Amino acid sequence: MLMAFVIKVFFSSIELSTMIILSLTMFRFQFSYNYHKIYSIALLMSLVSFTFRDIINLTDFLIIPVLSIEIILIMLVYKLPFFYSLLICITGYVASGVIELAIFWIGKELHIIKANQDTSSLTFITCIQISTTLLTCLLIYLLQRRKIGFLFKSKNLANSTALKGYNFLLSAILVVSVILLELILMSLNQKSVSFVFTILITIIFLLGIYIAYKHNRKIINDTYVRPVKDELDRSLRNENSKSNTKTLS
Repeated sequence: MLMAFVIKVFFSSIELSTMIILSLTMFRFQFSYNYHKIYSIALLMSLVSFTFRDIINLTDFLIIPVLSIEIILIMLVYKLPFFYSLLICITGYVASGVIELAIFWIGKELHIIKANQDTSSLTFITCIQISTTLLTCLLIYLLQRRKIGFLFKSKNLANSTALKGYNFLLSAILVVSVILLELILMSLNQKSVSFVFTILITIIFLLGIYIAYKHNRKIINDTYVRPVKDELDRSLRNENSKSNTKTLS
């Protein structure tokens, strides 16, 4: 019993570590010098997760405490506003959840996972965790190689502006995503996974990514592109003005 718990926690902590790194990669945060902190956060999340799952027997309600630990510790490690940490952690958590669900459905379609499969067995959980970890690592590699990620200013995500305008919409999407993840977890525990919930959370997640992408483009344009363009226009006007002055002279 103890050995099974240790094995679950170990592979889960590896999976959660890659999930945290995916979250940070998506938002262009450096993690090279924080591997030990990231793994410590993942290990604590894993311990809490399997404590709720195997000891307290409150499997249906483990997402909130696990996510809360990640949000608070990432906020402290990277000195971020609460909403920024919330955005990073939930986005990564939902992305990891979508990957795990995709693996589950692919396994069912290929008849690797049987209809009466015991989803609580050590072998099943470990295989899903390893598959999710490998696929997440591949996604991290692609994001790093292509330098793809979001860029947000901390001041735009400060606590005083966290629930205004665009941030309020993004908050709503994040909350709905977490609720859907909770419902999917409950259906998994009852061995009756809802295809509707899976499709719905995927659509909502992609919608959130699209909205964040559009906002990200606006931030980059306002911060970097527009000032450079204005400076070039100003320089060009000055050159034209000098040229006109010399011509008149």
